[in-house]
This record gives sequence, C-alpha cells and structure tokens, in this order.
Amino acid sequence: MEEKQIVYTLEGSGTREANLKNEATNLLAKLKNQFGSTHSVTAGEFGVLDKDWSHEIKIRKGDKVGAAVTLKWVKNNPTVLSIDVDESSKMGSRILYGGLFSFMGIGAYMGYNHIEPFAFLPGQKIATALAALIMAIPGIIVVYILKSMLMKNEKEENKQLVASVINVCKK
Repeated sequence: MEEKQIVYTLEGSGTREANLKNEATNLLAKLKNQFGSTHSVTAGEFGVLDKDWSHEIKIRKGDKVGAAVTLKWVKNNPTVLSIDVDESSKMGSRILYGGLFSFMGIGAYMGYNHIEPFAFLPGQKIATALAALIMAIPGIIVVYILKSMLMKNEKEENKQLVASVINVCKK
C-alpha cells in the first residue's frame, strides 16, 4: 500500500502566505495537466493564513470516482506543508451525509418526543442528543453497506486514481 501523505519543505523568498499559495497553485497546475482532459479538477478558496491553513483540491470523474488532495500547514512547524490524498466521490458523500443524518434526525425526533425505545431518556435536550447518537450506529452500518453495494464497481478505479494522484504530488 502506498503512502497517502506527502511532506513538502517550503522554500522561497516571499512571505509564508505567498509560498503556500504558490505551492498550492503549482500542485493544482500539475494535477490539471495530468488529469484535466479526463477528470474535473477543482480547488477551494485559499483560506486565510492564521494559526493553521488548509486547502483542498478535488479530482473527479462523474459522481462515483474521485480523489481529494488536502494541503495542510500548521504554525508550529512553519517550513512543512503536508499533503494528504484520499478517495472522495460525490455519491459517497451523498450516501454518507444523507444516510447518517437521516438516522440521526429520526433518533433526535424520537428522543425529543419520548417515543419508544427512547422514552426512558431524561429531559428533552439530553434525550434528543443521546437518541441521535444512538441512532448514528445503525446509520453508519447502513451507510457502509450502501456504499459497498453501490460503489463496488468503481472501487478499483478509485484506488488507481488515488495512486496516480499520489505519484503526481510526489514529483
């Protein structure tokens, strides 16, 4: 298995913010050059350089295939820029948030209104929070099953994309 984290040493004569934006722009250009013809390559806004800074670049092909490149910089280690590469697809995110939040919302509703099996929970606020938390467990299980069923054909393509993105980021 390949490393999913890459570490860059920041160099340059400009300000720290200019160096970080320069590295992010260069990486975005490399990724667009490599994947731009077959994939959609998008980047988020450059955040404000404060205590910590992060920037995300997404490479996607349709709804089921994708990778996310996250650049992270912390003020405690000012010369190091770490880059994480993970799978990230639109469909996977939709399944995760839709499924998990649905279960948690149902649990919160049942806890707030003291509906069985959450009628034993004390108060409304505590019952709401605890019931939502309890319902997150079956929600996670359902999300895992749905993702494995609906995205099983794209699993290998996602792995290959992440490996290719890692290779581009290492250069």
